[in-house]
Amino acid sequence: MGKLPNSTIEMLKNQMLQTTLPALYLFIFTISIPLNSISLWFLCRHSRPWTPTIVFSINLTITDLLYSMLLPFQVVYHLRGNDWPFGQVLCRIITVLFYANMHCSVLTMTSICIERYLGIVHPLTHRTMRPIRTALLTCIIIWIFVLLLHFPLMKTELTFQVEELQITTCFDILPKAMFPSRNHFIAYFGSQVLLCFLLPLLIMAFCYTLVIRTLLNSPPTQLREIKKQTMYLIIVLLIVFVVCYVPNIVISIIHFVYTTQNKTAYVEYKLSLALNSLNCCFDPLVYFFGSKEFRQKIQKKLCKCMPDIFSEMVNTFSEQDVPITSREHAPNN
Repeated sequence: MGKLPNSTIEMLKNQMLQTTLPALYLFIFTISIPLNSISLWFLCRHSRPWTPTIVFSINLTITDLLYSMLLPFQVVYHLRGNDWPFGQVLCRIITVLFYANMHCSVLTMTSICIERYLGIVHPLTHRTMRPIRTALLTCIIIWIFVLLLHFPLMKTELTFQVEELQITTCFDILPKAMFPSRNHFIAYFGSQVLLCFLLPLLIMAFCYTLVIRTLLNSPPTQLREIKKQTMYLIIVLLIVFVVCYVPNIVISIIHFVYTTQNKTAYVEYKLSLALNSLNCCFDPLVYFFGSKEFRQKIQKKLCKCMPDIFSEMVNTFSEQDVPITSREHAPNN
């Protein structure tokens, strides 16, 4: 086992990461688990009939829950000074699920975007696609794709004993057998950035641009308030995506470039992963403000205990709904 570069040793000893990452992951875990659990319960039990958006929302909520449940392992790992105590098998499983769930979340958000685009811009075509079955099939394909994308990690020992620090890392130091050259490293992780971040961002920007144009070109008196709220929701969704995911995209690209120059941006990359995880806390708010039915049933259940807190906030949005299903945009025959 060769001697590690000083830059790698310093990265593993970084006190700021060992303090900041556990705090962020613990905060996200505390907020995400109850919010997504409530969302999943309402989506499964109180959303009838199911629509494509409901199907995608359930998949997204399950993804967020699975992702959040893995965060305590990251908390323990970093609190121990980047020392992994759970064994190499669990390191592989946790690593694959950690990144697979993150990428599955992005691709599911992109699927919701495409479904809304078809429902608003091409409603007649969307009607002929059996949207519920298509949504279910899309979710299955997404999971198969991300698991296959991360399959190489399942075949590799991801733990590494750092003799200088007397610790065992998990997916912070990769064995040379996995990536014989820097080009292999850049090709593998670069394809993940392209397929799971850059391409979805471009698709979302394209779809939502056409959705906004379609709404703006519709008659001024037609669904005026709905158009206003729809465009507001689109802006919020794009802001959430940009805030949570764009930093990781930018830092990943910088990190790949640095690897060709024997430099590293790994500290910044680890911080961007934590920022990325905040998306788990924002998704339930998207369901709340994006679905009148979801909002009303949350109000009915929760306002019995805390009416003064929820009533005014929910009623503000109750008169103007934000359409999230294709049937609400379909022209009348």
